[in-house]
Order: sequence, then structure tokens, then C-alpha cells
Amino acid sequence: MSAPSSRVSSASHTTRSQPRKHAVSFSDKDVWDRITSLAAILIPAAIALAGYFIGQAIKDAEIASQEKRAGLDRALARESVRVSQANLINTLMKSLTSVNPQERQLAVQAVIIALPEEGPALARTIEQTDKDKSVQEAARNSIDQRIETLLQDLFASDASTRITAAQQIIQGWRNDPGAVDAIISFAKSHPSNENGIFNAVVVLSEFNASALKTHRAQVIAFAEQAKGAGPNTAARAAVLLSRLGPNPA
Repeated sequence: MSAPSSRVSSASHTTRSQPRKHAVSFSDKDVWDRITSLAAILIPAAIALAGYFIGQAIKDAEIASQEKRAGLDRALARESVRVSQANLINTLMKSLTSVNPQERQLAVQAVIIALPEEGPALARTIEQTDKDKSVQEAARNSIDQRIETLLQDLFASDASTRITAAQQIIQGWRNDPGAVDAIISFAKSHPSNENGIFNAVVVLSEFNASALKTHRAQVIAFAEQAKGAGPNTAARAAVLLSRLGPNPA
């Protein structure tokens, strides 16, 4: 009786062990399927992400290249303007040194407008050194008229007009003590124009210190008064005052 019982027990053991092997095999397959499914999602996503970064890098490179070309174009344009101005100076100098006083007077009027950077200094030189008093007076009048026009634009209601005027004043008049006096006088006569007052302070703060120091007391008084026009103007007025340096002993 014991022998059959042993066979039944063995068979029973075999029957119980088979489901466990089948369960392990099913679990492995399920994990593999999940990995395969996850890979099917991640691989395209990774490709798309890599494509994005590559595309962005290409775009950045194109932008950098465009900016570089634009910078080169601006530099070439500036050099072209300089060459044109040099030719114009050569032409005007012939008229400025002409033996005909009327030709010199007309040349002074032209040089101030045609050469916004060099013109004011040339006109001042003619005003101070020409042997003919009528030419000196004509140069003085041309200078005063040009400064008046620029200051009217500096206090204009249109922002682009104000910006252009500020650039031209800084470019051509920053070494001129007479322009300092004219700017302050014009600003004082338009105290309610806050944009104009701010622009006047900004322009003066870009002048050379030697030109500002010629009218030191006026500059200080104007800067202190301008501080009441608002925080931005007050901050720029502080910059203007710093351009004067310490008070002389």
C-alpha cells in the first residue's frame, strides 16, 4: 500500500510545481512587453527632442550669422559716410578759404548742416579767426541759428525728433562751451517741458568736462533745479554734476 501512495504523492508534487513555472514565465513576458511598449514611446520622443535641440542650434547659428552680417553692413555704411564726409570737407574747405568773403559766409552755413560732427568746430574757427568781420558775424549767426533749431527739436513733442536732436548736439557740440550756455538758457525758458528738461540734462552729461567747467556755476544751478523734474531726471542730474569733479580750492 505504501508504494502507490508514494507515486500519488510524487505526481501531486509534480502537478503543483508546474503552475509556478508557468507563472514565472508569464511574469517575464509581461515585463518585456512593458519595456518594449515604453521603448516604443521613449525612442521617438528622444529623437524628437534631439531634433529640437539640433534645430535650435541651427537657428541660433543663423541668427548669429545674420547679426554678424548686419554688424558688418553697419560698419561698411559708417565707413562709406566717412569717405563721403571727407570728400565734402575737401570741397567745403576750398570755399571756407576762398578770397571771396561771401563764398566763405555761404560755406559756413553749409558746413554746420552738412557736417554735423566736424561742422560746428569749423564754424567756430571761422568765427574766431577770419580776417573779415562780416564773415565772423555770419559764422556766429549760423552757429546761433543751428543751436536754436536743435534745441527746439530737443524740446519737441515728438520723441524721435528729440532723440535725433540729442544725438546731433552730442555729436557736434560736446566740446563747445557756448553750446552749454545756450542749452541751459533754453531749458530755463521752458521749465514746464519735463521731457525737454530731461533731454537737456542728458545731453549736458555727455559733454566734455572742459566745456562744462567753463560754465560751472550755471551747470550746478541748473542740475540742482532739474532734480525736481522727477527721479529719472534727478539721477541723470547727479551724473552731470559728477562730470564737473570736485570744487576747485
